[in-house]
Amino acid sequence: MDYLCSECSTQLSKFEIELNELYPVGCLYCEFCQNKHERELIEKLKKSIENDLDIYDYPKYIAKLKKQEEEK
Repeated sequence: MDYLCSECSTQLSKFEIELNELYPVGCLYCEFCQNKHERELIEKLKKSIENDLDIYDYPKYIAKLKKQEEEK
C-alpha cells in the first residue's frame, strides 16, 4: 500500500513512513513538508517571545518606558 504526503501528495519513502509512525503529528508528511511545518512553528514561537525579550535590550526598554510615562 502506498502512502502519500497529506500536503503535496508525493509518495512517502519507507524511512518517512517509519518517522511518521514513531512521531505522529496527525497527518502523514514527507520530509520536505515536515521541515516546512517545523520552520513555521519556529517562526511563530520566535514572534511570540520576542516582545518578552525586549527588557534585555536595555536602551530600547528605557525609551519605551519613558514614552509610556509621557503618554499618561
